Amino acid sequence: CLCQRHSGAPRRNAYGSVPGPRSPRAREERTLSLYRRMFRIFRQIRQRLFPVADQGRNRFGRYLFYAVGEVLLVVVGILIALQIDTWNENRKSRALELKTLKELRADLLQTRDDIRSDSTNFQKIIRANEVVLYHMNESLPYHDSLTEYFLWLEPFQTFSINNTTFENIRQNGSSLITNDSIRIALSDFYTRPINLYKEVELRVLNEHFENYYRPMVMQAFKTVDKNLLIPIDYAAFVRNPEYKQVLMHTIRICADMCNFQGFLLDEVTGLIRIVDREIAGF
Repeated sequence: CLCQRHSGAPRRNAYGSVPGPRSPRAREERTLSLYRRMFRIFRQIRQRLFPVADQGRNRFGRYLFYAVGEVLLVVVGILIALQIDTWNENRKSRALELKTLKELRADLLQTRDDIRSDSTNFQKIIRANEVVLYHMNESLPYHDSLTEYFLWLEPFQTFSINNTTFENIRQNGSSLITNDSIRIALSDFYTRPINLYKEVELRVLNEHFENYYRPMVMQAFKTVDKNLLIPIDYAAFVRNPEYKQVLMHTIRICADMCNFQGFLLDEVTGLIRIVDREIAGF
C-alpha cells in the first residue's frame, strides 16, 4: 500500500529478503545458480522436442539425440565453469597489480624525498665551504658565526635506495605489472642512473672524504662536542694552501652531485606520473 511504500522500510526482493552489496563470492554463486537454471531449461527443451509418447518409433535415434543433448549440457557447463575461473583469476591478478603499483608509488615518493633532502644538504655543504674559503682567501679574522659553517664542511652524504617493490617484482616475475612501459622505465631507472650515482658516490665523494677531508679535520680542528668543530690554530688554518684545495675540491664534487641528483629527480618524477596514470586506470 501507499503508506508502506513511503514508510522508509528497506525494499525487499521477490523472495522477501533485503538485497545487500554483492561480494565476489555472491557473484560466483549467482553465476552457478544461473548455470543450474540453464541446465533445467535445456533439459525441458530437449524433452519437449523428443516426447516420451514418441518412443514407439525410431527409439535408437531418440536415444542418440538424448545422448547428444547430455553432451552439449556438459560442454556448456564446462565452458561456464572455465569462464568463471578465468574471471576470478583475472580479478585476483588485477587486485595484486594495483597493490604492487601503490607500493611502487610509495617507494618512488620516498626516493624523491630522499633526493631532495640530500640535494638540500649538498647545497648547505657548498655554502659552508664557500664561506670558509672566502675567509681564507681574504685572511679575515675568526668569528663565532664560523662555527656553524665549520660543522657543515663535511662532504658526507649517503643516498638510500628505496627499491623494495622493484626487487619484489624482479624476484616474483615481471607479470606483476602488465604495462610494458612501466616495467622498462622502472628497470632502466634502478639499474642504470641509480647504480651509476652510487658508484660516483663511492669512488668520488667517499674517497675525497676519507683521503682529504678527514685528515684535514684530524690535523687542524678540535671537536668540543658533536655539534661544535673549532680550528686548533685558526691563523695557521687559513694560511694553509692544502686546506684551500680541499675546500675547493669539496665545492666542485658537491656541485657535481647536486647536478646528478637533479637528473635523478627528473627521472623519478616522470616515473611517478606514469604510475599515477596507471593507477587511475583501474
